[in-house]
Amino acid sequence: MSTNQFRNIFRVGVCSTADPETGTITAVFEDQEDRVSGPLPVITRGGWARSNDMPEPGQEIACLFLANGISDGICIGVVDDEEDPPGTPDQRGVWFEDGSYVYYDRTTQKLMVQAAGGVQFEGDVTITGNLTVDGNITRGGEVI
Repeated sequence: MSTNQFRNIFRVGVCSTADPETGTITAVFEDQEDRVSGPLPVITRGGWARSNDMPEPGQEIACLFLANGISDGICIGVVDDEEDPPGTPDQRGVWFEDGSYVYYDRTTQKLMVQAAGGVQFEGDVTITGNLTVDGNITRGGEVI
């Protein structure tokens, strides 16, 4: 396989549009005179811990294509271009633009959650262990 053929199979571009309903994006390739791809399916996590993560327009992405052009292919993910990624090497989780996060810290062995708009549980909650509350507890609209 020649270098030129490989360049056409693996391409780095910029997400132009994202459609969460169909799980596809379009990509623009600045090194090809701003050519735009057709809709490309995005690879996401499968199995029991499925994900709906989608690249956002403007993010740098990596794509794989059939050797015949940029119409048949897939987006394999976002190329992380942050100089200071969220968290530390011992933290795995999700960080959101509003400051919210959910991550596990393997050093402290704690699951950390911060939610800008609060946390809502639907269903039964069982706590095995101690409960520490720094604030009020409300039951049925009444502070207890």
